[in-house]
Amino acid sequence: MTSRSTPPRDSEVTLSGELRCADEAEAARVRAHLPAHLALTRAEPGCLAFDVDPTDDPLVWRVGERFVDEAAFDAHQRRVAASAWGTATAGIDRRYEIRGRSRDAAALVAAAWAAEQRLLDPVVRRNPAEVEPLLSEDIVEIGQSGRRFTRDDIVAALHADPGASAGEIGERSSRVVAPDTVLLDYVLAFEGRVSRRSSLWRGVPPRLVFHQGTPVPPRGRAGT
Repeated sequence: MTSRSTPPRDSEVTLSGELRCADEAEAARVRAHLPAHLALTRAEPGCLAFDVDPTDDPLVWRVGERFVDEAAFDAHQRRVAASAWGTATAGIDRRYEIRGRSRDAAALVAAAWAAEQRLLDPVVRRNPAEVEPLLSEDIVEIGQSGRRFTRDDIVAALHADPGASAGEIGERSSRVVAPDTVLLDYVLAFEGRVSRRSSLWRGVPPRLVFHQGTPVPPRGRAGT
Protein backbone atom coordinates (compact mmCIF):
# COMPACT_ATOMS: atom_id res chain seq x y z
CA MET A 1 0.00 0.00 0.00
CA THR A 2 2.30 2.74 -1.22
CA SER A 3 1.20 6.37 -1.38
CA ARG A 4 2.64 9.35 -3.20
CA SER A 5 5.94 10.85 -2.06
CA THR A 6 7.78 14.15 -2.54
CA PRO A 7 11.21 15.44 -1.53
CA PRO A 8 11.52 16.21 2.21
CA ARG A 9 10.91 19.73 3.50
CA ASP A 10 12.23 21.45 6.61
CA SER A 11 8.72 21.92 8.00
CA GLU A 12 7.65 18.30 7.55
CA VAL A 13 6.24 16.20 10.37
CA THR A 14 6.80 12.46 10.09
CA LEU A 15 5.47 9.49 12.01
CA SER A 16 6.85 5.95 11.87
CA GLY A 17 6.24 2.80 13.85
CA GLU A 18 3.88 -0.11 14.19
CA LEU A 19 0.22 -0.87 14.78
CA ARG A 20 0.13 -4.05 16.90
CA CYS A 21 -3.08 -6.02 17.35
CA ALA A 22 -3.60 -8.22 20.38
CA ASP A 23 -5.69 -10.83 18.56
CA GLU A 24 -7.52 -11.67 15.34
CA ALA A 25 -10.58 -9.65 16.38
CA GLU A 26 -8.49 -6.46 16.47
CA ALA A 27 -6.78 -7.40 13.19
CA ALA A 28 -10.18 -7.88 11.56
CA ARG A 29 -11.18 -4.35 12.57
CA VAL A 30 -7.99 -3.00 11.04
CA ARG A 31 -8.58 -4.82 7.75
CA ALA A 32 -12.22 -3.71 7.61
CA HIS A 33 -11.55 0.01 8.15
CA LEU A 34 -8.08 0.44 6.65
CA PRO A 35 -9.02 1.02 2.96
CA ALA A 36 -11.29 3.97 3.81
CA HIS A 37 -8.72 5.31 6.30
CA LEU A 38 -5.99 5.25 3.66
CA ALA A 39 -8.16 6.93 1.04
CA LEU A 40 -9.38 9.69 3.35
CA THR A 41 -5.91 10.44 4.72
CA ARG A 42 -4.20 10.51 1.33
CA ALA A 43 -6.87 12.96 0.15
CA GLU A 44 -5.98 15.44 2.91
CA PRO A 45 -4.26 18.50 1.36
CA GLY A 46 -1.33 18.36 3.78
CA CYS A 47 -0.56 14.66 3.37
CA LEU A 48 2.67 13.88 1.49
CA ALA A 49 2.74 10.14 2.15
CA PHE A 50 0.67 7.71 4.17
CA ASP A 51 1.40 3.98 4.30
CA VAL A 52 0.05 1.21 6.51
CA ASP A 53 1.66 -2.01 5.30
CA PRO A 54 1.25 -5.58 6.55
CA THR A 55 4.27 -7.41 7.95
CA ASP A 56 5.10 -11.10 8.25
CA ASP A 57 3.15 -11.07 11.51
CA PRO A 58 -0.60 -10.99 10.65
CA LEU A 59 -1.26 -8.93 13.78
CA VAL A 60 1.26 -6.18 12.99
CA TRP A 61 1.21 -3.35 10.42
CA ARG A 62 4.09 -0.97 9.66
CA VAL A 63 3.03 2.69 9.61
CA GLY A 64 4.72 5.62 7.86
CA GLU A 65 3.31 9.15 7.58
CA ARG A 66 4.56 12.46 6.16
CA PHE A 67 2.73 15.78 6.41
CA VAL A 68 3.76 19.16 5.04
CA ASP A 69 3.82 20.82 8.45
CA GLU A 70 2.62 20.66 12.03
CA ALA A 71 -0.76 22.22 11.27
CA ALA A 72 -1.50 19.56 8.67
CA PHE A 73 -0.43 16.78 11.02
CA ASP A 74 -2.59 18.14 13.85
CA ALA A 75 -5.57 18.49 11.52
CA HIS A 76 -5.10 14.87 10.49
CA GLN A 77 -5.02 13.74 14.14
CA ARG A 78 -8.25 15.61 14.90
CA ARG A 79 -10.02 14.13 11.89
CA VAL A 80 -8.87 10.60 12.67
CA ALA A 81 -9.95 10.83 16.32
CA ALA A 82 -13.55 11.43 15.22
CA SER A 83 -13.53 8.98 12.31
CA ALA A 84 -14.84 5.42 11.99
CA TRP A 85 -11.22 4.21 11.91
CA GLY A 86 -10.39 6.11 15.10
CA THR A 87 -13.37 4.67 16.94
CA ALA A 88 -12.85 1.10 15.73
CA THR A 89 -9.12 0.97 16.49
CA ALA A 90 -8.92 3.16 19.61
CA GLY A 91 -7.82 0.31 21.86
CA ILE A 92 -5.15 -1.13 19.56
CA ASP A 93 -1.51 -0.76 20.58
CA ARG A 94 0.44 1.88 18.65
CA ARG A 95 4.21 2.22 18.90
CA TYR A 96 5.02 5.43 17.05
CA GLU A 97 7.84 7.92 16.83
CA ILE A 98 7.00 11.46 15.70
CA ARG A 99 9.59 13.90 14.36
CA GLY A 100 9.41 17.52 13.28
CA ARG A 101 6.93 18.97 15.77
CA SER A 102 8.02 22.21 17.40
CA ARG A 103 5.76 21.48 20.37
CA ASP A 104 6.79 17.85 20.76
CA ALA A 105 8.00 18.01 24.34
CA ALA A 106 5.24 20.22 25.73
CA ALA A 107 2.51 18.37 23.86
CA LEU A 108 3.76 14.94 24.92
CA VAL A 109 4.03 15.96 28.56
CA ALA A 110 0.57 17.56 28.61
CA ALA A 111 -1.00 14.50 26.98
CA ALA A 112 0.76 12.16 29.42
CA TRP A 113 -0.46 14.10 32.46
CA ALA A 114 -4.01 14.15 31.07
CA ALA A 115 -3.89 10.38 30.54
CA GLU A 116 -2.43 9.81 34.03
CA GLN A 117 -5.20 11.89 35.58
CA ARG A 118 -7.81 9.99 33.57
CA LEU A 119 -6.45 6.66 34.78
CA LEU A 120 -6.87 7.84 38.39
CA ASP A 121 -10.57 8.70 37.85
CA PRO A 122 -12.82 6.09 39.56
CA VAL A 123 -15.42 6.44 36.80
CA VAL A 124 -12.81 5.41 34.25
CA ARG A 125 -11.16 2.77 36.45
CA ARG A 126 -14.34 0.78 36.98
CA ASN A 127 -14.98 0.49 33.22
CA PRO A 128 -12.60 -1.87 31.36
CA ALA A 129 -13.60 -0.31 28.02
CA GLU A 130 -12.28 3.04 29.29
CA VAL A 131 -9.13 1.62 30.88
CA GLU A 132 -7.90 -0.65 28.09
CA PRO A 133 -7.17 2.14 25.53
CA LEU A 134 -4.90 3.78 28.12
CA LEU A 135 -2.71 0.70 28.60
CA SER A 136 -0.09 -0.72 26.26
CA GLU A 137 -0.34 -4.44 25.54
CA ASP A 138 3.12 -4.95 27.04
CA ILE A 139 2.60 -2.82 30.16
CA VAL A 140 4.30 -3.82 33.40
CA GLU A 141 3.22 -2.46 36.76
CA ILE A 142 5.06 -3.02 40.03
CA GLY A 143 2.55 -2.56 42.82
CA GLN A 144 3.21 -1.18 46.28
CA SER A 145 3.34 -4.77 47.56
CA GLY A 146 6.07 -5.62 45.04
CA ARG A 147 3.72 -7.71 42.93
CA ARG A 148 4.13 -7.56 39.15
CA PHE A 149 0.90 -6.83 37.24
CA THR A 150 0.12 -7.46 33.55
CA ARG A 151 -2.41 -5.53 31.48
CA ASP A 152 -5.20 -8.00 32.25
CA ASP A 153 -4.32 -7.92 35.96
CA ILE A 154 -4.53 -4.13 36.01
CA VAL A 155 -7.87 -3.98 34.20
CA ALA A 156 -9.38 -6.57 36.54
CA ALA A 157 -7.99 -4.95 39.70
CA LEU A 158 -9.24 -1.47 38.81
CA HIS A 159 -12.67 -2.82 37.87
CA ALA A 160 -12.93 -4.63 41.20
CA ASP A 161 -11.70 -1.70 43.31
CA PRO A 162 -11.82 1.64 41.46
CA GLY A 163 -11.59 3.70 44.64
CA ALA A 164 -13.86 6.50 45.81
CA SER A 165 -11.84 9.42 44.43
CA ALA A 166 -8.94 10.25 42.13
CA GLY A 167 -6.74 11.30 45.02
CA GLU A 168 -4.48 14.36 45.08
CA ILE A 169 -1.32 14.68 42.97
CA GLY A 170 1.66 16.62 44.31
CA GLU A 171 5.36 17.12 43.60
CA ARG A 172 4.90 16.69 39.86
CA SER A 173 7.90 16.25 37.61
CA SER A 174 8.22 15.06 34.03
CA ARG A 175 10.90 14.25 31.51
CA VAL A 176 10.81 13.38 27.81
CA VAL A 177 13.05 10.31 27.59
CA ALA A 178 12.50 9.53 23.88
CA PRO A 179 10.83 11.32 20.94
CA ASP A 180 7.49 9.71 21.83
CA THR A 181 7.96 8.73 25.50
CA VAL A 182 7.41 10.68 28.73
CA LEU A 183 8.38 9.75 32.28
CA LEU A 184 6.12 11.17 34.99
CA ASP A 185 6.97 11.24 38.69
CA TYR A 186 4.65 12.42 41.44
CA VAL A 187 3.32 11.86 44.95
CA LEU A 188 -0.26 10.64 45.27
CA ALA A 189 -2.38 11.06 48.40
CA PHE A 190 -5.14 8.49 47.98
CA GLU A 191 -7.65 7.23 50.57
CA GLY A 192 -5.43 7.91 53.55
CA ARG A 193 -2.27 6.53 51.95
CA VAL A 194 0.62 8.36 50.32
CA SER A 195 2.83 6.88 47.62
CA ARG A 196 5.46 8.05 45.18
CA ARG A 197 4.62 6.99 41.66
CA SER A 198 6.44 6.76 38.34
CA SER A 199 4.70 6.26 35.01
CA LEU A 200 6.13 5.82 31.52
CA TRP A 201 3.77 6.90 28.72
CA ARG A 202 4.51 6.20 25.05
CA GLY A 203 2.99 7.15 21.72
CA VAL A 204 0.22 9.33 20.35
CA PRO A 205 -2.27 9.07 21.93
CA PRO A 206 -0.20 8.11 25.00
CA ARG A 207 -0.44 4.61 26.42
CA LEU A 208 1.03 3.47 29.72
CA VAL A 209 3.95 1.05 29.35
CA PHE A 210 5.30 1.01 32.92
CA HIS A 211 4.07 2.07 36.34
CA GLN A 212 5.43 1.70 39.84
CA GLY A 213 4.20 2.86 43.22
CA THR A 214 6.23 3.00 46.44
CA PRO A 215 4.63 3.79 49.83
CA VAL A 216 5.79 6.98 51.53
CA PRO A 217 6.25 6.45 55.31
CA PRO A 218 4.20 8.66 57.62
CA ARG A 219 5.96 11.79 58.83
CA GLY A 220 8.22 11.12 61.74
CA ARG A 221 9.00 7.54 60.75
CA ALA A 222 12.14 6.90 58.75
CA GLY A 223 11.94 4.91 55.55
CA THR A 224 14.46 2.48 54.16
